[in-house]
Amino acid sequence: MKSVYLRSGLALACAALLNACGGGNGNLALSGTISGLTKPDLVLINKKTNEKLAIPANSSSFVFTRLAAVDEEFDIEVDTPPTGAKCTPVGTSNVGKANAYTSYQIGFSCVTNPWTLGGNVGGLRYPGLVLANGADLVSVLPPATAGATVGFTFPSKVGDGSPYGVTVLSQPVDPVTKQTQVCTVANPTGNMPAKDYGDLVVTCN
Repeated sequence: MKSVYLRSGLALACAALLNACGGGNGNLALSGTISGLTKPDLVLINKKTNEKLAIPANSSSFVFTRLAAVDEEFDIEVDTPPTGAKCTPVGTSNVGKANAYTSYQIGFSCVTNPWTLGGNVGGLRYPGLVLANGADLVSVLPPATAGATVGFTFPSKVGDGSPYGVTVLSQPVDPVTKQTQVCTVANPTGNMPAKDYGDLVVTCN
């Protein structure tokens, strides 16, 4: 009789321990990896249990609190996307039945929203102007109509909130006299807003 009571007590203690560690009706942690997450506010949800999990910026992994039983179905989705970014499941790793393999192989990949960076050049008379944003370069030709402004756009997009720094890599030169025209960038540095930015101003004297 004592052994029956002892076994019952142990079973209750084990159940209490599981509940303290996250509850559920099993002992498998639904966990996985996240790549490319640099933004805050990401929230994942297991749609089978409605459990939500907030993921801090720069996280590379996650673990849901509630423990799952073997063969318990899960469906991990993005409940709230990170600010200025998008996260998607890696393949179909986010949906399945929990076991010793699938419950640890869930994956999400995140990409910061890309935006176009550009502006206008005024006073440009000669060819040869090259602008740089880091290693990203754009050549700007003089306008067909003297005195008109000419627009430019860098070929590579810049991530939401990422810093940019635009410099004049090469000044325009008069092909006849070889005289150099000096161009400068107003407010050349900043962080990308949550939209395309085309307000850079380059002035050539």
